[in-house]
Amino acid sequence: MKKTIAILSFVLTLVGASAQNVYWVFLADKAGTTFDPYTYFDQKALERYAQCGADLYDRSNYPLAEAYVAGVGALATEEVGQSRWLNAIGVVATPEQAAAIERLPYVSRVQMIKGDMQLAGYAKAAPAAPADPVDTTLTDQLVRMQGHLFRQAGIDGTGIRIAVFDGGFPKVNTHEAFRHLREGKRILQTWNFPNKKEDVYGWNSHGTMTLSCIAGRMNGKDLGLATGAEFLLARTEVEPEPFKEEIWWQQAVEWADKGGANIISSSLGYGKDRYYTKDMDGQSYVARAANMAARKGILVVCSAGNEADDDRWQYLVTPSDADSALCIGGITHSLTDYEHISFASFGPSADGRQKPNLCAFAHTWAASPKNNGAYEMVYGTSFSCPLVAGFAACAWQASKGMTNMQLFDALQRSADLYPYCDYAFGYGVPQAGYFLNEKAVKPAPTFRFEPQGPTRVSVIPLRADTNVHVFYKDIDDATGRILMYGKRTVALFDTAMSLDIDGGHHLVVMMDGYMADYRFERPSNVRDKHEWAYIRSNDPKKEFRVTDALSRAPAQDVARESRSEWDGYFQLGLPVAMGDELDSRFWSPAKRIGVRWQYHISKAYGWGLALEYGHTAFCFGDEANRLDSMALMDDDVRWLDKKVTLHRLDFGEVGIELFQRVRFTPGGLFHKGFHWDLGIYGNWGYSDYNLKGSTSGDIASSRLEKVYNLSMLDGHRWNYGLTTRLANDWYGLYVRYRLNGLGQEVPAGRIVLPRLEVGLQLLF
Repeated sequence: MKKTIAILSFVLTLVGASAQNVYWVFLADKAGTTFDPYTYFDQKALERYAQCGADLYDRSNYPLAEAYVAGVGALATEEVGQSRWLNAIGVVATPEQAAAIERLPYVSRVQMIKGDMQLAGYAKAAPAAPADPVDTTLTDQLVRMQGHLFRQAGIDGTGIRIAVFDGGFPKVNTHEAFRHLREGKRILQTWNFPNKKEDVYGWNSHGTMTLSCIAGRMNGKDLGLATGAEFLLARTEVEPEPFKEEIWWQQAVEWADKGGANIISSSLGYGKDRYYTKDMDGQSYVARAANMAARKGILVVCSAGNEADDDRWQYLVTPSDADSALCIGGITHSLTDYEHISFASFGPSADGRQKPNLCAFAHTWAASPKNNGAYEMVYGTSFSCPLVAGFAACAWQASKGMTNMQLFDALQRSADLYPYCDYAFGYGVPQAGYFLNEKAVKPAPTFRFEPQGPTRVSVIPLRADTNVHVFYKDIDDATGRILMYGKRTVALFDTAMSLDIDGGHHLVVMMDGYMADYRFERPSNVRDKHEWAYIRSNDPKKEFRVTDALSRAPAQDVARESRSEWDGYFQLGLPVAMGDELDSRFWSPAKRIGVRWQYHISKAYGWGLALEYGHTAFCFGDEANRLDSMALMDDDVRWLDKKVTLHRLDFGEVGIELFQRVRFTPGGLFHKGFHWDLGIYGNWGYSDYNLKGSTSGDIASSRLEKVYNLSMLDGHRWNYGLTTRLANDWYGLYVRYRLNGLGQEVPAGRIVLPRLEVGLQLLF
């Protein structure tokens, strides 16, 4: 028994003892280091620091102490990278190594990285020719931002340097869409952080597509507005590496800072695969890196994410939740409609800040690396982000005196919904006219309010109009948070529209550029729950014809992601005989059904408990076996003349399992992802042996049957052992191995059942 317990303890600690985790090792100081910014920074970076007033000699720019790096490296399995800004080293190490590193006198703390960088996502769409834009040299995705006005003014991002972070840039060095960048020698630097080399022209096609939405060209039309900008291309993402990307993203930000980037475009983000919604509060390490880059004069543009189709997670991904990151949401591909695209993540941040900041087309044309002339229609906020990054480069060229944060504010003010904002559209789509000194015309009123009661108000149009976009929201005056918001496109708006609000505070409505608000008196009997009840016409004979609709509560009013979950499972396997165990050469199915409860300590690791019932039938056909021989030694069963029907041992188990789960990849159909379970089980078992035969050749008239309870076949009614599973979402493989009695001598006359069982698993 002591030997068996020792084996169990060893196996259950195997995962934790030998796991190679990724850690940030934070150093206590930068003792003895020196720094010359004029040899370290690109001239463009020096100019940017001067423009925003940042300190070139800030301690964050100093290198790490070499002796400290060497000491940490001697104890770690692998060094992933270094961060000057964090004064930290990214390492791969076991928990034991991490503990030893943390004991070093110059290490302040060691923290495991829980992030899994993911592409913001995209999907291919069926090719469709865009409508003819105002400027035939631009695609609709640029016309929607009044990009033709930048072109008419000769603005194309010249003089602005953009760093693009992605998973690879295949064919950018040969594709026709980027010929102008190559001929102008405007791809200045490249770096592949996972492979530690300059070559980035391979791997994931996502980067080729996002770059084309900043500066690409397609058959004489521009895909992005910043065709005259300079570029730094960084590969920071690798599909099979679930933890290192946070380090590479941090390094890429510092590399972009050193290389003189004015803008960072990042269509990458951390979300549901490693974090919980409550963590989207701007405090992740990549969000902090984005904020630090902003303090050093860089405009950081990030995708909001594509999580709205996932009921568990509809909200932002980090670093778009950073306070100083420009978070970009998504709308559909139309020059007339104004519709939130279904998959684009909603705001706000977990701590209630306004996100997204802006939106743009998330259904775009992009260059494809399939061959040198391929283009595709694609979906994703991966593409609304670079569209705005290219727009920002042009806006900055047109407003040379602005700092990055002044530009941040101006981009919001330029948007077509400003000053209205909500958690689907932000302030809307940025407009070029704002930066070209077009005279702003104050919109004329398009509606008026008429109170209908303590929680109802009518919105009365001042003129009949068609295809009217009506935006509205309910704001808590005490906190400034949006409690509920919505948008309707009304085919014909010619009569009063009633908005019913349960417990509203401050109603804001915007229509055709005109925005007005209405403050409700809060009656004492109104509940604290806020719901948009309905929108209806005041004319009982008329119903509004609504062409699209969006009405929702923000993130803080929706239940946060749970750390626990239930699932059911079914297993079908076969016992495998080894050594002196009972031979199961014939079909001997093992069936098991149960339920599991899991608790996630993190998105990558958790533990759980299972309750199950199992059944195994050892079948031997008509061939005699040792089990028959043992049964026939009993005098009262010597009536057996010959075997005429099935002989079987029905072995039942009712049990419990305690397991731990390590998840390697994000979830898919059922959100469980590719994972490995390792656990221990304990079962109470019973068995019956059914022996059938005949005393004569006339089987039909003299069939006999007898049932024996042989639950002590190998001396054990209670069983325990190890179980492990390797599964992907709803299907997988499992292995069970019984440990009780292992190594013990089997008494004479006993038959040992197979200890090993392997099979298939289905989750539901």
